Amino acid sequence: MFRRRKQHTIETGDWPAREGRKRALVENPDSAQLWAYAEVLREAGYDVATCTGEHPEGDDRCPLIETGHCGLVEGADVVVSTCSVHRGDKLLAVLGTKGSTPVVFEAPQPDFERYAHLAEGATLIPTPVTEQGLLDAVARAQSEAAQPEAPR
Repeated sequence: MFRRRKQHTIETGDWPAREGRKRALVENPDSAQLWAYAEVLREAGYDVATCTGEHPEGDDRCPLIETGHCGLVEGADVVVSTCSVHRGDKLLAVLGTKGSTPVVFEAPQPDFERYAHLAEGATLIPTPVTEQGLLDAVARAQSEAAQPEAPR
């Protein structure tokens, strides 16, 4: 008899109590980029949480994709994600649901049309990402999310 190895979701944790600063969640499997983006946002005055989107053994699943809920996403004022995350297309589609947390999504410029189709509300930013480009995209995403939707 073979036992199937149980797959489980990543334990993402929770945000600490709010201290008046905006919150940014940075998702990136590249630890250097993850750290760099987090530092840029911290220096700009954000509380920052990070997620690699992957477990070192490769068997964990994103709770947002698997269950539709993630404490870090739900507590963030903006999410900065990337097409490099495992199942990035699916993650963007869930993140980009209307009325959800504003999303900044990095991808190569030639892929923008495909990603824009997945999440019309996401702010796309071309790779390679610059410090000013990241800050501008985060500000734009939050500004667009704050504007009321026009009646149909």
